[in-house]
Amino acid sequence: MAKEKSAAPKLAGGKAEKTGKRSGKKTYFLIAFGMGILLLFMLPTFLLVLIGMTPTYIALFADKDPDKAMTSAVAAMNFAGIVPFIIDLWVMGQNTENVMHMLADPMTWLVMLGAAGIGRLIVFAVPQVVATLTLIRAETRLKLLKKNLDSLRQSWGPDVGTTKPLNEILRQD
Repeated sequence: MAKEKSAAPKLAGGKAEKTGKRSGKKTYFLIAFGMGILLLFMLPTFLLVLIGMTPTYIALFADKDPDKAMTSAVAAMNFAGIVPFIIDLWVMGQNTENVMHMLADPMTWLVMLGAAGIGRLIVFAVPQVVATLTLIRAETRLKLLKKNLDSLRQSWGPDVGTTKPLNEILRQD
């Protein structure tokens, strides 16, 4: 009888490596649990968060990356854009009328959507900035290595740092 192979690779000690699927299910469960608590105890806040997080829902369905990096960045910034309005709602009093008044204000939408847009911009710009900085660092390192090689050639002669095979260098002596 053949043994069944586990889908997850084994780590040292015989434990299976965790996959992203299980972690994603926990995240969705925690989000649903949090929204359920909001729905039960704070209906106006729930409505504000539900409607205000629209860019996050769009990012969730549009993001094809299994790690959902774009969705995470957009969600974090989108929520940061909603927090001031949640605080205002709590200060004014939690009722549906106040939520509808906030959602009717274009400035509210500008802040919430603008914050989500900044999250998308982060996902777009940060990898390019990191790649540029890495390239600059590599070019600087290459210049330093060439300078050191020239210094070695001056001290030890032209055979140092050559691309000739060692046996050809030894035959010349």
